[in-house]
Amino acid sequence: MTWFTWAILAAFFWGLGPVFAKMGLVKSDPFAALFVRTLAVLAALSVVGAATMSLGGLKNLDWRIWALLAAEGLAAALVGHFAYFQALKVGQVANVAPVVAAYPLVAMMLAVLLLGEKITLGRGLGAALIVLGIWLIGRG
Repeated sequence: MTWFTWAILAAFFWGLGPVFAKMGLVKSDPFAALFVRTLAVLAALSVVGAATMSLGGLKNLDWRIWALLAAEGLAAALVGHFAYFQALKVGQVANVAPVVAAYPLVAMMLAVLLLGEKITLGRGLGAALIVLGIWLIGRG
């Protein structure tokens, strides 16, 4: 599959996820919900990794890669998802999901600052549209 097909697939499932989360948060607190979510992901990754023998690649990762991937997990999966679940608990999915989905704007700014990536005209216009979208959602 192409990168675009994978991206569309990710967008679909990332769009489906908040609906399941909102329904699950009706009778649970965000921490418990995040814990259950994380256990389910760990179980699924373990089964798929064992079935495909993909876990062997872990031994080839040096400590720096482990540290960077652990930092990503703590930032995105733990802190980010906890904040996201808190927002879903009290907010409407139609408001929360698009604002949270503005993370590419943050990623773009950090990529420019930390990775030396360039802002092109298209990326700049995309960033402006993200800001406009958040503003419109906040007003609605």
